[in-house]
Amino acid sequence: MGSEVMAEIVQPVSVGVGRNAMWGYSPAFDLTKYLSCDSKDGKESNVLLAGPGDIRHVLETLRARQTKQNHEKIVVYIWEESLECMARHIILTRILLNRQESIQTRTQTFLESYGNVLVHKKTAELIAEIANQIYKEMAEDAEFIKPFFDLTCLKFRERDGIEDIFKFSRAKKPQFDSRYLWDNRCRHYLGSRYNSAANVIDWDYHMRMKSYAPIIHKLHYRRWRIQGIIVERQGKCTEPNRTLATEIRGMHKKRGPVNVKGFWSDILISPYISYGVHTTEKKFYERSQNQYKKHSVDICEHNLEQVMQAIAPHEKKEEETTVSSADDEEITILEAATMTSGDDEKVDTSPEQRPVVPSLESKAKSVQTTGTSANTPDLSNITVRFLFGDLAKLLAKSKYDGLFDLIFVGQAVAHVCMTKALNKNVSKRGCTVIAETVKYVPVKLNEKKLYVEKLREMGKAAGWKTLGKADLAAMNEFKFPMPSDDRMHVPVSSGEGDKVNVKEFEKKQESYPECMFPFVYFRA
Repeated sequence: MGSEVMAEIVQPVSVGVGRNAMWGYSPAFDLTKYLSCDSKDGKESNVLLAGPGDIRHVLETLRARQTKQNHEKIVVYIWEESLECMARHIILTRILLNRQESIQTRTQTFLESYGNVLVHKKTAELIAEIANQIYKEMAEDAEFIKPFFDLTCLKFRERDGIEDIFKFSRAKKPQFDSRYLWDNRCRHYLGSRYNSAANVIDWDYHMRMKSYAPIIHKLHYRRWRIQGIIVERQGKCTEPNRTLATEIRGMHKKRGPVNVKGFWSDILISPYISYGVHTTEKKFYERSQNQYKKHSVDICEHNLEQVMQAIAPHEKKEEETTVSSADDEEITILEAATMTSGDDEKVDTSPEQRPVVPSLESKAKSVQTTGTSANTPDLSNITVRFLFGDLAKLLAKSKYDGLFDLIFVGQAVAHVCMTKALNKNVSKRGCTVIAETVKYVPVKLNEKKLYVEKLREMGKAAGWKTLGKADLAAMNEFKFPMPSDDRMHVPVSSGEGDKVNVKEFEKKQESYPECMFPFVYFRA
């Protein structure tokens, strides 16, 4: 009887993950890094991202290309299950590329808009302003949105749907109570365990999340699970984050099928995974007293700052300095004293006879004019095209035959994409296929292994070859803790002298189960 009661009150993990993914469940990586020599033809590279959840891979690719001075043309096709996610990609990109604001300000604004259910009033006003700008731009040109978004692959009604989303986001008082909707989702997921939510969250963290991403602090994870906030600085977050509003099909008792607007995204895994788990800087993984000195929020800020410094450095404003009339008089008296040769000689101090002295304002303008153009990154060599609808029908068109050099499949849509839509016909020879695993999803280890086995079966059915350990270096890059050659990540022993058997630790790292990697790699 007890087991039957537990089966009624405990919801499956899929209920907590939600219907519409608004952030990714794996670290960001450079797309061009996985382009094989066979797939590069010297013209342009075409990449398909199926259900990535956010724009992280595109931003990381831009950062890497700007650092390497790589100017080859790349076209990224992004397929999402919801139009709201596409509109969110555009708004987040605009926030990140706003060079008028400092990098620190943009980092905080981006993180709030990315993962917070509630945001500061200033952030909410900025989202509404950006949505209003895009809405007006789409009225003039509905096919291309700055800086690199192409909507030509969408139908007219789908473009109108995106336009309606921006219209909703720019409203002064949108009907979207995100705090109430978040609490409603938590109540539905936890059921009778809602009154002891703190204990449930603590169990989820220590038994699931801490084993796969210990850099995420338990206090941050608990705050997000309860309040829906990943970062909160300089005051309370009180305004709803309208970029998280999505629609799903529901059934009304009287009106029948209807679209229900609400918060239908993740309330279980957390947005820290995309930017807050992996970084190449080893200092973020240093530990003292068996505790990490840094945490996932620090890594999020570091990764975003690296992206902004590469593709959108801060554009300093002009110095608003003016010379007062008293300063003019003082300069004139000084000039007269230097020009006077005798006591009886008169000096004409009329404005026409005064020497021209350049002001500080004009100097600042000249410096900014000469420096801005040289430091402005070139984003014209990348294009992002959105796809929407039945992916199998879309990719069945002849224009997609043998088009893609790289394919990424998100874990939320793998069962849809890898069974019907993706096959050997849409990939070039030597195309790399990267499938996202459920490493960070709070399920049991044997379930993670079963998921990887299922991915391999679907990849084999699609005609792809499993890379396995042939690409071990790439898989080691995203291993957590970091690769075994970094001694800072060796766990501290509590024995005498705090000595650690490094050989046993390295042996354990080599036998790391493949389901603990965030990706599975295939070759077409």
